[in-house]
Amino acid sequence: MLALSDPQWPQFHANYTDGGHVAGILRRAEGGEPLDQWYDNLFQELCHQYTVSEAAYPAAPHLVRIAAARPALRKELLVLLGSCYASSAPSSRGLIPDKVLEEWRSSAKAAIPLLTGLLAEPQESEPDLRYLLSSLAALHGYPELAMAIERLDAA
Repeated sequence: MLALSDPQWPQFHANYTDGGHVAGILRRAEGGEPLDQWYDNLFQELCHQYTVSEAAYPAAPHLVRIAAARPALRKELLVLLGSCYASSAPSSRGLIPDKVLEEWRSSAKAAIPLLTGLLAEPQESEPDLRYLLSSLAALHGYPELAMAIERLDAA
């Protein structure tokens, strides 16, 4: 896993800045800063309008690690990870170093038990359940199914 202090982070493009900024946001999440002060920014940097940035790849194992350590953030971080998986295109992975891609793939496997644990609990709303199910499909390698679930409307 690429340490959050690693000087390579800025080499990974984010949607608005670079991976150095993403690593900083992840440090804030890890440090206990309130969700509303960093989550939207992190989501936009990693997966804005179904465009996954290069920085999402080294960020993925950190999302899982933080989700495992901070249950209060688990749902949001795993939904973000699922969105990244659902929106990532295999062609965009050619620029990502092999070691980072291996960790990207491993992060999906590590996230699935955390996600199924959330699914075993009652959800606050139908959209919450939909986003969790969509994430589960994406992490299992079914991005089209994930997108179809996300687009379902309760109406």
